[in-house]
Amino acid sequence: MSNSYGIDDIKSLSFKEGVRSRIQMYLGSADNEGIYQALKEIINNSTDEALCGYGSQIDICVDEDNNTIEVQDYGRGVPFGIREDGENVLVSIYSKSHTGGKFEEGAYKNVSGLNGIGAKCVCLSSIDFVVESCRDGMCAKAMFMKGELISYNEYPTSHSNGTLVRFTPDPEVFKDEPIHYSYERICNDIKSISYLYSGITFNIYNLETGKKVTYCAKNGIIDFVKENIGAPLHKTIQYSKASDGVDTVEIAFQWGSKKEEGYVFVNGLLCPEGGSPITGAKTAITRTFNSLSKQDFDGDAIRGNLFYVINCSVAQPSFANQTKSKVNNASLRTLASNCFSNALKDMKIKTPQEFDVVVELLRKVAKAEAAAERARQQILNASKEIEKNQKKKVFASDKLKDAEYLGQDSILLVVEGNSAMGGMAQARDYKKYGILAIRGKIINCLSNPEEKIFENEEIKLLLSAMGITPNRYNASKLRYGKLAICTDSDSDK
Repeated sequence: MSNSYGIDDIKSLSFKEGVRSRIQMYLGSADNEGIYQALKEIINNSTDEALCGYGSQIDICVDEDNNTIEVQDYGRGVPFGIREDGENVLVSIYSKSHTGGKFEEGAYKNVSGLNGIGAKCVCLSSIDFVVESCRDGMCAKAMFMKGELISYNEYPTSHSNGTLVRFTPDPEVFKDEPIHYSYERICNDIKSISYLYSGITFNIYNLETGKKVTYCAKNGIIDFVKENIGAPLHKTIQYSKASDGVDTVEIAFQWGSKKEEGYVFVNGLLCPEGGSPITGAKTAITRTFNSLSKQDFDGDAIRGNLFYVINCSVAQPSFANQTKSKVNNASLRTLASNCFSNALKDMKIKTPQEFDVVVELLRKVAKAEAAAERARQQILNASKEIEKNQKKKVFASDKLKDAEYLGQDSILLVVEGNSAMGGMAQARDYKKYGILAIRGKIINCLSNPEEKIFENEEIKLLLSAMGITPNRYNASKLRYGKLAICTDSDSDK
């Protein structure tokens, strides 16, 4: 290997080359998840317009055969034209880094995309990319291929204002696996975000089958909880909203899911890793619930059956990465904490019976977990004792007489009491048969908890004699291949 490392080894990539060769830096991955992130970036631009009050309908066309997506909104349309310095605005918006209308305060508020990168990455990573923008009787159309501008035209139009984007992800860029857009998955994803835009209609078309699905939420995140929780533990979905004058958080929750399930949305964008709102929510839920119930439940236990949604409207969101999977704004921690505290207090006051139902469930869970912990501890203790016995050739017990040769061909005879043991000892073949004397009727393992079973000395001795360690059964390590239960002729009386 050469030790030379000089100025000729330093390379510079253009923005297009950087995106196409390192797409995972911008869209998260170079596989199917990456192409779905690309779709989200385009939809985000349309929903950002809706958040600003422009356009009440977004149409999405899916061509599964060709992996082509078309997104049409009816907002103001992307600005276009040639500036005095010669820059083509529409082309720059979709191909030149850090170019857009979301940098100046007041242009866009409470939107998910602020860095001017997302849609450009989609354009530069596509086989072909087309954008059409209609504004006040004029339309501009730009066509790209593998990130290179192919054509640009402006012409009069009678179409309504809005923006249309059509693109096909490039397998040369998303090369980690064969890529494919699923109409069903897109429908599921759009359904989830539709709850965040009350009054906004999402139409999703399958170009191959002609199928159309429409989503339009009426009750926002309350409907999200209602339609996804399954079997609720109580009737009322709790809701609360808080604002600091700049940012706003609304939450909805209900107990009843099989496990904790939470969703965080920021300006219409799902953040699967949550972030600061989750921190505030968890702290408030634990503190407030225990205060109201006068209990000391573990926070994870309280949320164990909780389904909740946190929807944030943020003026200047701070995301952990370009894929926006986690939000960092400290204000959201406080707002989410206030929302959950207020909602739990309302639940205690307005629906006390429902609150008590949750408390009773948690009591039962806590009791069951305590019993399970005692059982685990008892099993651990029994296992240690049994393993210690297994290391000995002869156990220090007057209730066990081992066979001379142990293994699969040996048989352990279980008898009742020392007198039966003495008689059986005289009649047995001591090379093959071992004898274990039990006292009276042995504990019923079907009707007793594990904790009690593994406290029983005779059970532990029986397992030791057989070479069985609790929860770690291994047939090849059995000390006896068979077990025989010996009874008197009057044992049924």
